[in-house]
Amino acid sequence: MDRPRLQPGSARAYARGPHARWPWWLALAGCALDLAAFWPGQVSFDAAYAWWQARHGATLGVTPAAFVLGWRVSDWLGAGPELLFTAQLLLFWSGLALLAQSLRWPAARGACALAGIALLPLPWLLRSHVWTDVGLLAALTCALGLLARAQQAQRRWPWLAAALPCLAWAALLRHNALPASVPLLGYWAALAVSGAAGCRRRWLRIVALTGALLLALAGGARVLDAGTQGRVPLWPSLAQFDLAGISVQTQRMWLPAFMIDPRLDIAELTRVFRPWSNLSLFDTRHGMRSPFEPPLTRAELHELRHAWLDAISNHPAAWLAHRWRVTRALVGTHRADWPVELSYVDAQVRYRDTPVVAPNRGWLHRLLMQAAASLRTTPLLAAWPYLLTGLLALAPAWRRRRHPAGRLALVALASAWLLALPLTLLAPAAELRYLGWPCVASLIALALVLATPVRDTR
Repeated sequence: MDRPRLQPGSARAYARGPHARWPWWLALAGCALDLAAFWPGQVSFDAAYAWWQARHGATLGVTPAAFVLGWRVSDWLGAGPELLFTAQLLLFWSGLALLAQSLRWPAARGACALAGIALLPLPWLLRSHVWTDVGLLAALTCALGLLARAQQAQRRWPWLAAALPCLAWAALLRHNALPASVPLLGYWAALAVSGAAGCRRRWLRIVALTGALLLALAGGARVLDAGTQGRVPLWPSLAQFDLAGISVQTQRMWLPAFMIDPRLDIAELTRVFRPWSNLSLFDTRHGMRSPFEPPLTRAELHELRHAWLDAISNHPAAWLAHRWRVTRALVGTHRADWPVELSYVDAQVRYRDTPVVAPNRGWLHRLLMQAAASLRTTPLLAAWPYLLTGLLALAPAWRRRRHPAGRLALVALASAWLLALPLTLLAPAAELRYLGWPCVASLIALALVLATPVRDTR
């Protein structure tokens, strides 16, 4: 029996045509450029600490267990950071190629869109690091591309099945990543039950399937955490930072006595406190106790929690002023006197007995790092211009919500803001990497509404 001929204007015909191969050639070139510029990947203290845990089986809970597991696999293969770095790049560039191909972006307009998403200073510089934040944005970009391909394909299930591991990896890679995965999981469920009859029945199935996926991911996280040795809670670090900020605002010490040296006074705390990082607290002359090592006792955790809640309830204005200063530092343009590590880390950090990783000494790397240094205090290496692009994309995406490009743009924006908004209350520092996915998702949303041909949005 002869196969039916493809219609010239159909999505399947486009995907099989030679003119649709340009996204993959561009993605291949972009990935090669990243490898040449940043191989074997920048290893900061956080990455080196995760690597050390992987080598010694000492997962402590501060670093997500999935990230330690990834390092363990990489170390077992003798790949060091190279495997994780390459995997991040492959996920990211594959996702962009799938988006461009699935939505039939014209070559010239699509190439400009992909270049804008990938090669602007902030997303390009972040991709140089082996970070959970970069793994998150890479996995979600790939998942978004796979969902775009699934919604255009006649046989959706292979693409939906391929998207699930990306979504699972993204959700487990950071402690705060699950909310960012919810819109993509919901869209995955909507595509999976698209044939259900009746609007009400379809929505019930979407909600039920999304809930089931979330429960499965939460169960997977618990399984991974079950292997954690001596799990250390993360909230004491945030509590310590907030209590110090409220103390500076009210000029009254709210930190419990067991967290500070008895000689530490408000004047000294005010002198060292910086809203851009909780690490500034440890620059005091008389000392501040680490919230992680040695771990706090149950009684100390109880006392710290009550001190934190009491300070917020007694001085909500001071707490909000503190969080506003942190948010401004996180979103705004960085100042020259702030640590460069808030923007990027151009180093190969060792932690205890982790192997030595040779840094990239190529001319391209040196050129890009010089450019990064010159851009560090400009809006091009600040989060706000990138987040603004997402706000600009919101109205046209809503008008095109009945078209796949508009729906995907709304999904990307919802994911971005579900990750970004909680950081106004939870961010312990003004590190750009925390907003990596919201910035990239905002660029993707704008590209979806600008690069998709108008004839395809009606």
